[in-house]
Amino acid sequence: MSGLIFNIGASVYCKDGRCGRLKKVVVNPRTERITDLIVEKGFLLKRDRVLPVSVVERAGENEIHLSINSDQLDRYPEYHEEQFKVAASSQRWAGYEQGQVVQWTTTYGRYSHLATASTIRQRVQKDVPSELSVIGRGTPVKSVDGPVGTVHHLLVDRESGKVTHLVVGKIFGSNTLVIPFSLVKYINGDGICIEATAEELRRFPQYSPRASADILAEVRERLAAAVPDLSGVEATLENGVIRLTGLVRDIAAKRHAEAIARSVEGVIDVENALDTDTAIEARVVSALASHPETELAPIEVISDRGVITLRGEVDSPEVRYFAEQIAAEQARAAVVINELVVKPDKDTEFLKFRPIPISVGWASVMSPN
Repeated sequence: MSGLIFNIGASVYCKDGRCGRLKKVVVNPRTERITDLIVEKGFLLKRDRVLPVSVVERAGENEIHLSINSDQLDRYPEYHEEQFKVAASSQRWAGYEQGQVVQWTTTYGRYSHLATASTIRQRVQKDVPSELSVIGRGTPVKSVDGPVGTVHHLLVDRESGKVTHLVVGKIFGSNTLVIPFSLVKYINGDGICIEATAEELRRFPQYSPRASADILAEVRERLAAAVPDLSGVEATLENGVIRLTGLVRDIAAKRHAEAIARSVEGVIDVENALDTDTAIEARVVSALASHPETELAPIEVISDRGVITLRGEVDSPEVRYFAEQIAAEQARAAVVINELVVKPDKDTEFLKFRPIPISVGWASVMSPN
């Protein structure tokens, strides 16, 4: 535990006066240490707050004294009961009754209330060497006492895009710490230095990843239930990163699939490799317009779940044939439905004698008789 006495009901004092009383304690189930105090509103507190034990200056049987002033209390998260659960081992905590010992229910401990997104890399918005303008997984981290570990992933503010926390895997031990980016002292060619001692590091909350099988199962379940239909999406997971492959109708569906994956707790980042019908249509149209056999043909291209349909009127069987080959190559489609109608017009006689350069890529393609 923390080595301090935290009696439920004890009065809690800031440097400038009494602010409330101790309502519950928060424990880390792995280390069995008290990490936070839930202080009940009253006196200087308008709402229940969750305060880390690092702000405790001293504690006795009936009093707990903090190292902060009352005007700093609003920097700490409000207590919301749904973010906590009763510790399963609360019976082992001498001096506490059932319900007085709780633990965070989410993966980032006391920081889970923040409106952040996780990512494995991010551009740093501060004066740093150009080679470290982007930091992320694997970047070395050290404290004032020496090496700590490497960045596992980052937490980023959804609105500003700024890094708010480093999630750091320690060199010694299996625990992964969640460290506020505000504690970064400097960043140089050797990595990131944080203003914290080894003793202070022990007080930081730990990242508790979900089982990979649970994360992947939830992502797939949500994608299967999505509206509009995302049944063409396949999800895989590696080191906390979801990769989405397959085919959806348009960019909106592609964005929606990614948003669903990112909303699942435990997903660190998403690699969105989805193709879209609209992108396939654009590629085919562009390729048709760039090839000398089809550049003047008014061909309509429709992609439906990757199946390409070609419609319109062309002036020769050769154009019809080349259009189908181009569509199949650009869309990587197993099926191309060729509904092009061959209908020579008055300009055909003049166009068919124009010189047509044959590119290397099409030299082996023979026109039908």
